[in-house]
Amino acid sequence: MKAVVLTGVGQVEVQERPDPTADPLHVVVHVDVASLCGTDAHQFEGRIDSPFPRVPGHDFAGTVVSVGEGVDESLVGQQFAVKPSLPCGNCAACVDGPSLDCPNKKLIGLWSDGCFAELVAVPRVNLVPIPDGVPIWGAALLEPFAVALNCIDRLQIKLGDSVLVLGQGPIGLAVARFAALSGAGRLTVTDVREEVFEVSRAFGATDCLDSRTDGLVDRVLEMHGGRGADIVVETSGAPAASASVIDLVRKEGKASFIGYANDLPGIPVVPMMLKTATVFGVGGNGGRGQYERSLELIRAGRVDLSPLVTHRFSLDEAPEAFEVASTKRDGAIKVLLEP
Repeated sequence: MKAVVLTGVGQVEVQERPDPTADPLHVVVHVDVASLCGTDAHQFEGRIDSPFPRVPGHDFAGTVVSVGEGVDESLVGQQFAVKPSLPCGNCAACVDGPSLDCPNKKLIGLWSDGCFAELVAVPRVNLVPIPDGVPIWGAALLEPFAVALNCIDRLQIKLGDSVLVLGQGPIGLAVARFAALSGAGRLTVTDVREEVFEVSRAFGATDCLDSRTDGLVDRVLEMHGGRGADIVVETSGAPAASASVIDLVRKEGKASFIGYANDLPGIPVVPMMLKTATVFGVGGNGGRGQYERSLELIRAGRVDLSPLVTHRFSLDEAPEAFEVASTKRDGAIKVLLEP
C-alpha cells in the first residue's frame, strides 16, 4: 500500500508499505478521506516530538475491508468514522471493558503510525457509524469538533457568558461554533488571517480581532468593561497567545488551553491565583460520546462543514498538502487527503 511518511522535520515521502492485517477484535479500514490537523503540521514543523520515520494522521473515515477474529464479518463494506485514540489493551478497562475508558489511550499518527495511508488497522471499538446525511468527507473532519465539544462540556458556558477564542484554525472555529450554540453572548475570536473571519462570523462570532494588533490585551479588556472575558479558550498553540490567557480572563473566570506544542510557556501561577481563575487543560477529544454527538450536530444541520474544506490532495501530492497546511497559504483551513 501507499503511505505518507515523515522522514524528518519538513521532509515528506510517499512510500510503499506492507498492507496491515486485522488482529483479533480489530478491522482493516480503507482510508476514503483523511484530513490534516494542527498536530500533523506541528510534527512536520518539528514543534511536537515525533519519532521518524512516522506515518502521520489521525482524523479519517473509511470502508472496512477485512475483520479479525471476534468481529462480525457483516462490517465489511460499511463506512465508518474512526476514533483515533487507541486503547492499550492491557489495563483493567481494556480487559474488563469498556476499553474506550482506557486511561493509557494513545493518538495514532503520533504514538504509532497513522491514517495517511491507503489502509490502516484499528480496534473494532473505535468505529463510529456515519448517520444518513453526513458525507464521508464530513466524517473525516470530526476530531476538531470532538476536541471542541470536550472543551465546551468542561467549561459549562452559561447563557450570555462572554467568550474569547484565541486562534481560528479548525479547532478554534469549532469552539466558536459550539460556544455560540451554547448561548455565549459576546463571542470574540482572534487570528492573523482576515479571510478566516468570514467563517468565524458565519459560526456566530460577534467580534473578530487581528492578533498581531499592538495592545491587543488592552483592547480586549476595554471591550469587556476592563475586567476581561468570562471564558478564554486558547486553541492556536502560539506561545504569545498562550502567555496572554490569564491576562485576558476576568477575575473568577475560566480559561482553557487546547493548542499544543513544545515551545509553549508555563502558566503564570501567581496571576492565576490572584484572579482565582479556573483553568482547564484539554488534551484530546474526551472519548466519551463527543464523536457521536458531533456527528449528530452535523447531521442535524447545527454545523456547516462546507466552509472549512479549502484544499484536497491525493496521497501522491502529500508533500504539497503538508506545505499548504503548515503555511496556511491560499486561505487554507482544512486540507484533505483522498487516497
